[in-house]
Parts: sequence; structure tokens; C-alpha cells
Amino acid sequence: MKLFLLPLLALSLLLAGCGGAEVEQNPPPPVQDDNVNYTGPAPQTADIQLFKLTLWDNIAAGNRCGACHVAGNTAPFFARNDDINLAYAAARPLVNLADPAQSLLVTKLAGGHNCWLASDSACADTVAQWVRNWANSTDTQSATVTLVAPPVREPGASKALPDDATLFGGTVYPLLRQHCVNCHAPDAPQTQSPFFADTDLAAAYQASRKLINLDSPELSRFVARLAGEFHNCWSNCDDDAATMLAAVRQIADSVELTELDPALVPSKALRLDDGVVASSGGRFEANQIAFYQFKTGNGAIAYDTSGVEPAANLSLQGDISWVTGWGIQINSGRAQASTQNSNKLARLISATGEMTVEAWVVPANVTQQGPAAIVSYAGSNTERNFTLGQTQYNYNFLLRSALTNFAGLPALSTADADQLLQATLQHVVLTQDPVNGRRIYINGQDSAVRDTAEAIRNWDDSYALIVGNEANGNRQWQGTMRLLAIHNKALTAAQIQQNYAVGVGQKFYLLFGIGELINLPDSYIVFEVAQFDNYSYLFNAPYLINLEGRSLPQALTISGMAIGINGKEAVTGQSWLKQRFNLASGTALSEGAELSAQGTIIAAEQGAASDEFFLSFGRIGELENVRTGISVPVQQIIASTRESSDIGLRTFAEIHASMSALTGVAQQQSAVADVYQTIQRQLPAAEAIDTFVSAQQMAITQLAIAYCNAAIEDTSLRQSWFPAADFSASRATTYSLANRPLVVQPLLNRLMPLSPASSALRADVEAELDTLISRLSTCSGACSSDRSRTIAKAACTAVLASAELLVQ
Repeated sequence: MKLFLLPLLALSLLLAGCGGAEVEQNPPPPVQDDNVNYTGPAPQTADIQLFKLTLWDNIAAGNRCGACHVAGNTAPFFARNDDINLAYAAARPLVNLADPAQSLLVTKLAGGHNCWLASDSACADTVAQWVRNWANSTDTQSATVTLVAPPVREPGASKALPDDATLFGGTVYPLLRQHCVNCHAPDAPQTQSPFFADTDLAAAYQASRKLINLDSPELSRFVARLAGEFHNCWSNCDDDAATMLAAVRQIADSVELTELDPALVPSKALRLDDGVVASSGGRFEANQIAFYQFKTGNGAIAYDTSGVEPAANLSLQGDISWVTGWGIQINSGRAQASTQNSNKLARLISATGEMTVEAWVVPANVTQQGPAAIVSYAGSNTERNFTLGQTQYNYNFLLRSALTNFAGLPALSTADADQLLQATLQHVVLTQDPVNGRRIYINGQDSAVRDTAEAIRNWDDSYALIVGNEANGNRQWQGTMRLLAIHNKALTAAQIQQNYAVGVGQKFYLLFGIGELINLPDSYIVFEVAQFDNYSYLFNAPYLINLEGRSLPQALTISGMAIGINGKEAVTGQSWLKQRFNLASGTALSEGAELSAQGTIIAAEQGAASDEFFLSFGRIGELENVRTGISVPVQQIIASTRESSDIGLRTFAEIHASMSALTGVAQQQSAVADVYQTIQRQLPAAEAIDTFVSAQQMAITQLAIAYCNAAIEDTSLRQSWFPAADFSASRATTYSLANRPLVVQPLLNRLMPLSPASSALRADVEAELDTLISRLSTCSGACSSDRSRTIAKAACTAVLASAELLVQ
């Protein structure tokens, strides 16, 4: 019964105060005085007017494209301010309205061309959004992914850059430091990313990896920029390119190939960047006013790429790290926008009276509470416009409106018994409109919790948008944020399903060539592949396709399919190793024939830039590899059973009722009822004993403290519990060895009236209480006059909050 001491420790912790600063008042961004006010000829068509409103107005400023691409300066003149019709004519070849992300305007920025932000990808994503806004206003069809044949790469025949920068430091790096430092370094007079000439060798190496091709050194960007593009040669461009090529070859010659097992039946090999990028289109975002994809991957800023200005960029503060494949992992701290730039949320949402908060999140655990603030637009933990929060297995929606207070209470929360919040990747959407009120959707499904329709009212435009905490730092949330979007309209159920189906993160289609293996050229097994996190890849839903639209000339059997990485079969994650796929003769392959809807996780080894993947087969067509001694471990699968422990937990309502029955304090007693309302969702919601977590013990202790305090302070109840004890005497008298049983024995008779086989031995309980009372009877100075009652409350709490009440 040592656990009896825990509630008292919890009590002392509960009494500790919390502090912290209020909303950080960040300085306003610098005011640009060179915005373009157009006074030229009127737009000649409706599409030219859309171009002006969605794209030109955003890029024509003097601190953006308007600094160069104007008439008489640098062609093409798509930002010219003398004639919008001529600007439209210059811009139209540079945009792809069917797939905005592939627009030349976007790809040039992504490649480092004069981005006005510290992140090339943030500039590219912002311009892509402006082009998308233009496209969404026209009749342009949504983008569809076109699969193209990848480069032919034999497994094990590729080379990968080593993790260590030593080779780079003795070959290519000296040339970069000598000839490129005036631009491609963070401290250069004219900074130009990427910073491969950084004084920090490790940082320069990371910036250089994607620009070096060890398989074909002559195709390295470092070489091509000098040889074919004559980019800032330091002497003769041909000689300079040859010098750089020799340095890259030195690295390539020092890296050995991986030997492939000759018994394998392999496909062609691919790296991640050999794949076809899955289009980022398909989301419904017509009313999106803030958008974070967390693509930057480094630095202290997560960019708002909604295209709605001002951009409410998030400053990362505390223990926050970037997640490979897009996202941030929050361990402590927060990501916060400035109050000035967050102002657009209050202004634009108040204008419509509607809103949607949409997030892809991975909660770190299911014990967080408070509620822990996942996303909050607030000034403190008691003043907010809205908050998406977590309380254990529940999502909470707090909103300042006509029917709630300044803290957004009462909150709308998912049902306790449903346990919809799990520590895995989830799509969470909050919506509000004055007709339907608040709604919460999880993974595309309505959670079915409801409240009264209400209007947004009294919003404060001086608050800040914060991810991971509240403004005063006492509602820490831990987990991973993969995407965040805020809309000033309530998305419909269909639109939420649409965005859920699109998914999240950077995804590629990898086409593994098998044409030679099945005697049907241009045939590929296609996987959707994503960087799941910093340590793994997600391979999903393979299908067979022929890019020339041919059908199978004869029946095809594929079995024992395994994923290989860097010249060997992966040790774990082989979901298809025991599956057999049979395709009939004549199966059409023009649109793809599904092999499986399953996915799997493969551990990363050298990183996304270097890891090379291939497929191997036990059997494919007429080829066969009888695997003997395969390194993939046999997974021990234990059959499920319906048997469960005879010992279970009391749930939240049962705990409340049991404490009331044992103490004689009514459940409606004001102090008890207030505590129960606060911690109800933190109490056990299921009877299974293996679901119990430590946070539930804290809630049980809080409720027990409330009941024991109410009972001991009630003179009538106290006298009925302890008819012979004198609590008006000093604690030395009340708890003397002779008088102590007058308190302990009645207490145990009251709170432990039964003696089931699972109950603790009464003698053990008495010994624990004796130790507790002895410790509390000692005061460092003069004891307070109510010390005797305080000790009784502590002893009561120790018993009432223990397993004696919780377990049944």
C-alpha cells in the first residue's frame, strides 16, 4: 500500500502556482513604401482581371518581382506596371494553371532565384498559392499526375555520398570556398542560397549533397552551371568546369558500390528524387487565410504560405525540431505568430462569422490535459478567441462566442467513451457557423458531438496565433504538427473528406521497372512513397501499370515481393512477402491494376538524398528465387483472445458515485461538483485495467481531496465518522499513540467497509497510515490551529484515492 503516499504528494503539487508571460508583443514588420499602384490601361478580359487580382498585385511590388521584371529592365516583363495586358501576356507562358506547383515562376523560386524570404520553398509555395487562386477562379481542370519513365538504374550500381564530410572537405569544398563565397554563404555581401560555401563544413556539405551526382559526375549541378550555363566562372568556363568535374570524380572514385546478392530477382532501382512528385493540388482551400505545410526543414520560422497577407509566419521557440517529410515536432515551447500579423484572423473570420481550423497532428501521448493547447489564438489561458486542445483521449474546441465566456468555455469536446484522440497521425477539423454551431471531425468523420448554434462575438484582434502552448506557457502540448490551415468559412463534410483524402506531407510515385522480368516493356510496379518521419519511409498501395497502355499477353503471378534498400532486402516491414498476386491474361494495364491496398514502413539508412530502393521477388512470371536463409525475421503472431482480467476499473461516473456513498457527501455539493466537472474527462472512461495511466491517478486524487475536505469540514459528518476523537486538541494530543486509533479505526471502517479477496490487508493499511500521520504531525515551526483536521483529510485522501476504491 505504498501508493497511499502518492495522493499526498499530488496534493502538494496541485497547490503549486503557475506563472508565465502574457502574449508576446512582437514588433511590426517593416512597412514597404514601394508597392505598385496600377494606373495603366484596363484589363481587356475577365481572365486578365483575375491575373491582376490574384497574382500581379502580389508580385509587382518593388521588394519582389517588380524589382527586376518590369518594362525596360529584365525580361520577361510579367511584373510591368505600365500595361496589365502586356504583363499578362508575359506571365501566361510562365504559369501552369492545371498544376500551379509546376509553374516556371514557382520552380525558379524553389531553385533559389531571388526569393524575398529566408526560405526558397516558402517563396515558391506562396507564389504557387497565388497561381492556384487564379486557377481556382477559372474553368481550369484540376491537376492530374502523369507518370513518366524514371531513369534506368541497376540496384547496387549506384553510389551514395557518405555521411561524413571529409571527402567533400578535401575536394569540392575548397573550390566553393575560394570562388563562390561572395554569394553562396550566409555572411556574403550578396547572399544567394543554397549556402554551399558556408564557413561551417557540415552545413556546406548538407547544402551541396543534392548538387553532386556520383553516378554521373558530369551531370552534377556544380559542373553543369559552369560548363553549360557559364555561371560566374572564375577564369575560362571550360577549364573551370573541368576542375570542378575532377573534384567530384575524386569523391565518386572513393565511394564503392554495394554488392547485390546474385540470387535475387530484382527490379530496377530508384531513389526518392527519381519518383514523380504527387501533386499538392486537390485540397479545398478557396477560403484559406493561413496555411502552414512546415516544408522548410530548418531554421526558426514556419512560413504561412496561404498567400493572404500579411503572412502570419510562426517563430519557433523552445525545444522544437523539424520532421523530415514536412512537419515540426514540439517537445516544449511553442510556435508563435506576431500579434500584428495574427490580426488578419480576427478581421477575416469576424467578417464572415464562420471558421474552420484544420490540422494534421500526431499527439505524443494520450495523457496530456489542461487542455493542452494544440492550436490557440489567444492572449492567455483565460482569454482566447479559439483553441484546439487535447485532454487525454479527447479533442476540445474552445471558442469565444455569444454563448461562451472570454475563455471560450464551456468547451465542446469529443465523447469520453469514443476515445477518438490517439497518439498517431490524425486529421482534425473544427468548424463553426451560426447555423450549425461547432463541429469536430476526426479523419474525415463527424464526431457527432453537438452544441447550440452561436455567433462569433467579441473577438480580440490583439491576440497571437500559437501552436503547441498558450501565451502564458502553462498549457504545453507535445506532439508533431504536419499541416495547419485556417479558413474563414465552415468547410462542409464533403470538403473535409476531400482534404482528408489528399493526405499530408511530401509524396512521390516510385515506378520500379519490371518490363524485362515479365517480357512486357514499359511495365512498372508503382508505389506511393513518403518520408514518414526522420527515420523511415512509408510505402503504400502498389499497382502494376504499363506506360504504353498495353495489356498482359498472358497470365502473370507475382509472389514473395520484398522491398530492398541500398543493395539488400530490408530486414523489417515486408508486408507483401507472403502474398501472392494473380493477374489474368488480357488484364488492362493502362490505368493500373491494383496489387494491394496495404502499406508498410521501411527504416531509413543514409537519408532521402542517398537511399536507393528496389523490389525483389520470390516469383515473377517465369523467374523464381527460392529464398533460403532470408534475413527477414519470422513475426510471432499471437492469436487474439476474448479472455480478460477479472479485475477492472471503476469508470468516471462510478468513481464519483462511490466516493459520495462512502463519505456521505452529496455529489451535488458545490466544491465537489466543480472539481468533478473540471477533471471528469481525466478519469477512467473504460473498465479495462490495462488502460490505466498515471494522469488518471492525479484526477482521482483531486476528487478525493474535494470529498475528504467537504466531509471533515462538515461538523455533523466529522462527528459521525470520529465520535471519540477530539480535533480541537493539539495534533500531539489528537494523534498520540493512545488516541491515534480513535481516528484510524473509524476511518477504515468508513472507507473500507468490505473485505474482498483482492483487498489489501488491513494491518498493512494501518501501518501505512501510521507512518503518514507521524510524518505530518511533525511541524518545522509552530503548527496551525487546524493541523489536526488537515492530517485527517490527508489520511482520508490516501485511502479514498487508492486502489481500494478504484479497482473492482
